Amino acid sequence: MDQKESSRRSSKQKKGSSSSRENASDNERDGADITDKYASEILESQGRLDKYTAENDHLLDEVSNLRLQIREMKNDRSELVRAHHESMSLLAQVSEEKLVEFKSKSELEALESKSAQEEALRTVLEMMEKDCEDRVAELDAELARVETDRERAIRLQLEAAAKAAEESARKQEVEEAARLALQKLVQERQEKSQEIGHLTEREEQLKNELERTKKLAEMEKNAAVQAAEAIAEIEESAESSTTPLVESKRPPVVSRRGIKTYQESPFLDDPFNDMTYGRRIALKLQNYSWYQPRGTHWDFNGLGLQSAWAHFEHSVLPRYISKALASRKNASVGLDDDDDDDWLYSPGQNKGSQERKGDLQRAEPGESESPTKLYSTLSTPLSQMGDFGLGVGLYFSSLRAIALISLVAGLINLPNILYFASDVYSANQPDVNFLLKGSALCTEQVWVPCPTCPIDKYENSRDRIAGTTTVTPDGELQTLMFAMKNTCDGATMNVGIVNLATLGFIVLATIALSAYQKRKVVEFDEQEQTAQDYSIEISNPPKDATEPEEWKKFFESRFGVHTTCCTVTIDNDLLVKALAERREVLHQIEEKIKEGAAANTLSLSEYAAKVEHRRGLIGYIKSRISPGIPELVDRLTVLNQKIQGLAQQNYRATKVFCTFETESMQRDIISEMKVGPMTAHMNSVHAINPNLLFRGEIVLDVREAEEPSTIRWMDLDVSWSNKMKQLSVTTLISLAFVVAVAVIVALVRLHGAAYAALAISFANSLFPIVAKILTNVEWHASETGKQCSLFVKIAIFRWVVTAIVITIITPFTSTLTRGPDHLLQSIWLIFFTDLVTSNVLQISDPVGNFKRHFLAPRAKSQERMNLLMSGTEYTIAERFTNMTKQLFLTFYYCAIYPSIFFICAVTLFINFYVDKFSIMRMWKPAPMVGASIAKFSRVYFMTTSVAALAIVSSYWLSGFPYDNLCADNTSHSAYYGNWQVTDGNGQTSSAVVEPNQRSYHFCNQYIGPGQNFKFPVSPDAQPSGSKWMTSSQEQLVGIYGIVSAVVLGLVCAVFAYRIFRLFQKLFSASYMPAGSDQGMHFSEVGTISSYIPQVKSEQFTYPLLAVNVDYVGESIFDWSDPARSHSYYDLTRDVEQLLKGDENEETCYRAFGQIRHWPPNGPDAVEVGEKPRRRSSLRRNKESAYKRNVSWSSKVTCKTYSKDVPMTHESFNANASTNQGMNFDGHAAPIFDPHTQNEARGFGKQNEGEAPPQVSPPQHFDQYHNTGVDQANQQTDPFYGESQNQYDGHDQPSENSLQTGGSSSTSSVYADNSSEGSDSGDSEEDYGGSFSEESQTTAGTSASEGSRHIT
Repeated sequence: MDQKESSRRSSKQKKGSSSSRENASDNERDGADITDKYASEILESQGRLDKYTAENDHLLDEVSNLRLQIREMKNDRSELVRAHHESMSLLAQVSEEKLVEFKSKSELEALESKSAQEEALRTVLEMMEKDCEDRVAELDAELARVETDRERAIRLQLEAAAKAAEESARKQEVEEAARLALQKLVQERQEKSQEIGHLTEREEQLKNELERTKKLAEMEKNAAVQAAEAIAEIEESAESSTTPLVESKRPPVVSRRGIKTYQESPFLDDPFNDMTYGRRIALKLQNYSWYQPRGTHWDFNGLGLQSAWAHFEHSVLPRYISKALASRKNASVGLDDDDDDDWLYSPGQNKGSQERKGDLQRAEPGESESPTKLYSTLSTPLSQMGDFGLGVGLYFSSLRAIALISLVAGLINLPNILYFASDVYSANQPDVNFLLKGSALCTEQVWVPCPTCPIDKYENSRDRIAGTTTVTPDGELQTLMFAMKNTCDGATMNVGIVNLATLGFIVLATIALSAYQKRKVVEFDEQEQTAQDYSIEISNPPKDATEPEEWKKFFESRFGVHTTCCTVTIDNDLLVKALAERREVLHQIEEKIKEGAAANTLSLSEYAAKVEHRRGLIGYIKSRISPGIPELVDRLTVLNQKIQGLAQQNYRATKVFCTFETESMQRDIISEMKVGPMTAHMNSVHAINPNLLFRGEIVLDVREAEEPSTIRWMDLDVSWSNKMKQLSVTTLISLAFVVAVAVIVALVRLHGAAYAALAISFANSLFPIVAKILTNVEWHASETGKQCSLFVKIAIFRWVVTAIVITIITPFTSTLTRGPDHLLQSIWLIFFTDLVTSNVLQISDPVGNFKRHFLAPRAKSQERMNLLMSGTEYTIAERFTNMTKQLFLTFYYCAIYPSIFFICAVTLFINFYVDKFSIMRMWKPAPMVGASIAKFSRVYFMTTSVAALAIVSSYWLSGFPYDNLCADNTSHSAYYGNWQVTDGNGQTSSAVVEPNQRSYHFCNQYIGPGQNFKFPVSPDAQPSGSKWMTSSQEQLVGIYGIVSAVVLGLVCAVFAYRIFRLFQKLFSASYMPAGSDQGMHFSEVGTISSYIPQVKSEQFTYPLLAVNVDYVGESIFDWSDPARSHSYYDLTRDVEQLLKGDENEETCYRAFGQIRHWPPNGPDAVEVGEKPRRRSSLRRNKESAYKRNVSWSSKVTCKTYSKDVPMTHESFNANASTNQGMNFDGHAAPIFDPHTQNEARGFGKQNEGEAPPQVSPPQHFDQYHNTGVDQANQQTDPFYGESQNQYDGHDQPSENSLQTGGSSSTSSVYADNSSEGSDSGDSEEDYGGSFSEESQTTAGTSASEGSRHIT
């Protein structure tokens, strides 16, 4: 206390002295009063302190007493525990003694009872043992007796089985001998019948040839006399003329080309309300000359354009058979008016309204027997989309399913959307676009001190670095650096949990989508019966197995099935391509020559020489761009020579397609004969039943065939190595396009994000065209492989350009900021422009409408007009890539833009209806691709999108707050206060720095691919001393990194499993049919086709046939030309023209693949090596009004020149070309003659002895005149010989058969050939005919041209 008092006094003295020093003059009294006041207060405080000290001492005493009491209580407790233990031990000792006493007594009693029991038991056992020995002896005796009986029974049974086998063998031998004898007898009888038939036919042919020879001799004699008279007139005219005429050496040829060039469609009277809007507009505008020029135009009455629109709606657009219209039609003509079709109508509907959903039957193109209607673009159900192909049905099913998945995912992300749009995150995101609200867009930024921030790090984001100048206390200028910091925290645990829930839902939805697609595959397959359900493909046939009869016999003898169709293809793709090009060249020549001009070889050569001689510089330039007549004629000459050489080569079989009558037959064959491709390649004969070896030694690679429309017939024989080489080249070109477009987008983005979004949208629309061009030059055996290749190219391009490139070219710090050049704004613009531009361009179809409304009314022919009406081409692969692009973009950015799920759902729903409208109103029919594209998209690209969602989201969450700033532990007082700072773009803003506010330094927050890359992402990726993650963010990023690694592992496992399965299928095949057997026969399905090799051409509306179709019926074609027969498109007839002579008939046959059609109730097949019966494939008009009682022949063989007929030797022919390439033997046969003009020849009957009737020819040549085929005066066959005249009826020439001009003489002679006999399977006879070409003479030359017979 004394010390305290002395210290107080000393302090008081110090204070007083200081006070006196401070107020030495006048304040001494005031200082003393103040000192006394403080002293009194100190004393009071000291008193209170003493009081508190005394109370504290009292409390300490009480605490000591309590501690003593607690210690005494613990001692008492220990004494009680010890006493308890002693009592328990004593009790245990007493109990043990009592127990030992009782135990000894009980043991004695137990021993006595045990000995008694043992004695009794021993006695019983002895008695039982004796009884058992007796029973065993009895059983041994009985067993010996039974064994003896069994051996005797087995011996008797073996003797009986041997006798039965011997009897069965004798019976089989007898049956086999009887069967062989019967078969031999039947075969001999058939051979004798055929021999008799051949002899009869030969006798009839000889008689006909004799009569024909007499007629020809008489006609040649008359022609020679008239030619001599014409020569005399020409000589007199030349002598009397003062100016010689050069052109008088070759007289003009009379043109017999058709004047009526339009094809009147049977669908011109369609109801106006059932027409498309385009057709209605065309009908309204057709009367205006600015829409369709008239006057000299061939379609002066407008029927051609109307027929073209009818062709567009009935042959291009899909239609269904309207049973309601058929029932009303039947009722209108007085047929049964019952209610048999009431099941077609939904409840509450009136008759005549739309048929019930799902009950529509798709009509074949050009269907005219049954009333049809266009599919409704809105009310057609999803279950009906399988009518357009399994791939199309799965596309629309997947599109709708993924749209629903996106919608549900958007609902799951509603908490994140509400959080990002709340005041907690970014002050309710003011002045932000409505579609961007709910994204991670951060509108709250502040300037913070950053003394060490390097300016070069902000080269791409100059708006985030700023500075100002100030004066230091030393008077020097100082620059203060500021950086912009985002104050938004978007990587909270709640945000991450919602994002993880979305990921889990999408993983489960992907699994559910797989099951859904498999169910839809079965549903669509069972709903629509196609050729694939009945057909198999053999990919490794023997090289010489080109006869369909051999394959038919093999399968029917092994499995007892009925083979309905069989197609054998060979490696003659070069020949077929040359023939198709020749047809195209001929078609172009026909369009370029004038109406009525001669179209034979020499006339065209002369005309081409004149054109080339008169051609100037402009004409020469035009010919380089678009070939003219000279170039086309030259090309035709080259093609003729090339075809003649290729047709004489030996070709091998490449593929075989067999179609059976029922589905069960196909499934049984595939199940029994399935082997791996490598097993078949190595011909492992032990891997299959020996009875199933082809020719007893070849293992066949049998699999289910794809749809006929998907087979690429020209690419079936390309080797695997060549395919891979070409695929590698096209893939590298595609990647080059990806890099080029990425660079273009990066350059365009320098001028604004909106321009970059437009560039991306247009690139996504235009690149599919480039990809299609690249894919078209690739070799693929089917459209499935081509579509997969196209899918990969377009998908990679769209994924990279749409999602990845925009991320790479956008600065990291511009991820969350607001502005048109920043990331989120760019994503929204990409979605918006893609949604608007692609769908507007698609639904407006500018190219298609330009063709239909501008080019078609000005077309030069009906064929060209129909081609312009063929619709817009589309591929299902391109549609799948459009869907996966939207999905990938959504998954890629959903972590920072959760509302994008709703935008994706809306976009996919719009695409659903836009694509549905396009496929039913604008697009041309596409190959019916199966489920491969949908499976390929789901297995590889859908799972990749899910992996991208997991991995990319983890990196998005790790980058918050996206400002590249990390806090320091120091504060710089020089930054305190308010400042006006200027950023790198020259913009001025305010910065406020509070005292003790920490400074920041630059740190790279991007840990994605690059220098700081780390996978899986984790908080450990933050450099030491540069931490930017919050504690919750670090925890979230760690969890998400593990999840992303797990998801990536699962995706890799899926890929590895698929690769393993592909490798496994090379050695062991598996077959699982889709759906159940519908029990329908192939021949009973109305809308079905078979495997007919064909090649598509841009010059023809319908495909050209690369196989002889004389042996098939019309029912297996999936198209029909209302104006021409199928034989018109048969390319084999062109070779028959060029290779003339009997010795080349076999060459023509071997140069092409073969197809046969054996209907269930039709004639049976002939033996292998025997010439099959012909079945006419020519189309007959279905309208009864045009049917006439005449015969029809379609047979054209190589026997086109007969040397046996007298007076048919070659004379000088002024029109004959000296170029041997124009025709095989140098004859001046007309080039427009693919099937030698004798298809439509009818022969009238006449009584014996009567003169043949005189039939005058039409004013213009008409190959259908007086034939009963189609209609009278129909458009002429453009490949018919223009310099020939053909008469109907008998070959008696009329008065007009000889036409003589002032300086020329032209004679046309016609002669009949004998009939070829009738086919036992057809009700109509096939007749042949012949004609002789024009016989022309020139001055100074007397010659007559010999006739040439065309069979």
